[in-house]
Amino acid sequence: MHPPGPLLSWARLAIHDTCVGPHFVPAGTTAMVNMWAITHDDKVWPEPGKFRPERFLEDDVAIMGSDLRLAPFGSGRRVCPGKAMGLATVQLWLAQLLHNFEWTASHNHAVDLSECLKLSMEMKQPLICKAFPRTTSTNQERVSDFGGFGC
Repeated sequence: MHPPGPLLSWARLAIHDTCVGPHFVPAGTTAMVNMWAITHDDKVWPEPGKFRPERFLEDDVAIMGSDLRLAPFGSGRRVCPGKAMGLATVQLWLAQLLHNFEWTASHNHAVDLSECLKLSMEMKQPLICKAFPRTTSTNQERVSDFGGFGC
């Protein structure tokens, strides 16, 4: 939904006048993949403006293949080197953060997902959250085990 950069470096230089579909591309034109447009195209993703992670389960997106809907992570030989590690560990990281902390939005503001282009694609309004450690019996045992210093 929010690629880190709107354009991928899959740049191609047209050395001859050519047509791509109905579009005329004159020689000397540099073409780049507009990743932002792909991630926001309702012909590619249903409800592209909504954060719906479950879409990857519902739409049968092959995350290990070369499905270009996942082009922000690369494809084929140029796939993101961290993709396998992320797939293997992101659920654990998220579970640990949710289990050990209570999260609240700072200043009671609604989350604004609008973007602005700088060196990379960034949120217009930074997401500022507060994390409060949960007090569970396991956490209290850790504190006592370390002489009052929690982990």
